[in-house]
Amino acid sequence: MEWLAFLGVVAGVSLSGVMSPGPLTALILARGRRSPWAGLWVNLGHAAAEAPLILLLWGGLQPLLQAPGARRGISLAGGLFLLWMGRGMLRGRAEGPAGAPARKERAALLAGAAMTALNPYWLLWWLTVGTSLIARSQALGAAGALAAMTALHLACDFAWGLFLSWAAHRGGGVMREETWRWVERGCGAAVLAFGLFFLYEGISGGG
Repeated sequence: MEWLAFLGVVAGVSLSGVMSPGPLTALILARGRRSPWAGLWVNLGHAAAEAPLILLLWGGLQPLLQAPGARRGISLAGGLFLLWMGRGMLRGRAEGPAGAPARKERAALLAGAAMTALNPYWLLWWLTVGTSLIARSQALGAAGALAAMTALHLACDFAWGLFLSWAAHRGGGVMREETWRWVERGCGAAVLAFGLFFLYEGISGGG
């Protein structure tokens, strides 16, 4: 029962974070029209950034990540990156009609990793809510608890990401090209807004 309760908490808390709108959501929706698997590749990049962070927190490096200036630096770098990504999405470069599938998949993976690692709120989530999940896994006294927590959390990421890209692909199939371009522009504008907000936080020293 203790393990079932633990996994239930992990699933519930993970889904509450995964389903919150953010830059990754906008990226998956923008790419989803041309590939229902966009959510898979974006979340592979997300996992590549997230798994090492979980191990760092498990190893007790939370104080290092909470050092003065750490979040501010991430906010500045993340804001600049999101501005660059949002500009590309507005200009139609997020997922152009041409290009080899392997290249697009690699681009989606790299974008997912960068948008994750440079998102200050992702780091804040893991330093607060995520740390409580790690503490619960440590309380079970088994290394397998961390593996189970990580696997379940990432499974929630992949499930939601694939749902979003599948829904975008199905919806995009019944839209005209120009209509979908406005959807992509809306996603690009959302990413730009996140970028501006992160830059403001980094410059002002908020958080």
